[in-house]
Amino acid sequence: MEEAGFLETDDGVQLRYTDRGKMNAGAGTVVFLHGWGANGRWFDRNVALAREVRMVTLDYRGMGESAHPGHGFRVSRLAADVRCLLAELNIERAVLCGTSLGFTVIMSYLELFGYERIDGVAFVDQSACMASKPGWSTGAPELSNAAQVAELCAQLELNFESLADGIVTAGFGASPPTDQARAFFREQILKCDPRHLAALMVDHANLDFRDLLPHVRCPVLNFIGGSTKCHHIRGIEYIGEHVPRGRNVTFESAGHWLYYEEPARFNAELLDFIQMAAAEGAERKLAAQS
Repeated sequence: MEEAGFLETDDGVQLRYTDRGKMNAGAGTVVFLHGWGANGRWFDRNVALAREVRMVTLDYRGMGESAHPGHGFRVSRLAADVRCLLAELNIERAVLCGTSLGFTVIMSYLELFGYERIDGVAFVDQSACMASKPGWSTGAPELSNAAQVAELCAQLELNFESLADGIVTAGFGASPPTDQARAFFREQILKCDPRHLAALMVDHANLDFRDLLPHVRCPVLNFIGGSTKCHHIRGIEYIGEHVPRGRNVTFESAGHWLYYEEPARFNAELLDFIQMAAAEGAERKLAAQS
């Protein structure tokens, strides 16, 4: 069963969400947080998860079917929007699964709001830090410095439709997208306001959560696209290696959108993780009550 609707954030913005498999919440809940320029429909090929667990998706402000408020295009505000979602849907314990930008949204959430509603987190194909810094050159090859980010912002304003084609190509790994997939993703990307995407990328590309990784207190599953075009693989691997309870899983032939390219394997890996994290969360809750 699917429920789709809108919630209003604490700053008055209407955000679209979907909520599937609510009857399975006892086995665990996963909240998918999409990447930059995307929306909840990126996970259409993963809805089989709702047969086993509760599955929630969210369209960030300014993306998908959510409102375009003209403000709040910072990672910290997106994290606050996730908090509004969890409260609105009465989600007491969840695994947050963040793809790309979703990594920085989740890390911001943990830093700002803690672990009260969180059983675990999963990340998909995002380097620990995109920008090149002294001793760090394994971030995002094409967005590693201010000049590259500025060029992307300029292209968003001048040539958004052509850039959307490039985003789709970059999302896939060893096998290119089909014509049908290319048309679908392009249509969805063009629902965004390029000015909003530019503001968000400036923030996202400059964030560095490497100092927080050793202090993450929940289990972490870190997915890596072995054929990703968007990040240096060593920069992605760094996440799983530097959180206390982390595990890296590599999809050798897949790219940045590996959950779309290999949905069956992705679902199986994530389902095992959700159920493990949910069981641990239930034990912690019982211990706290005793």
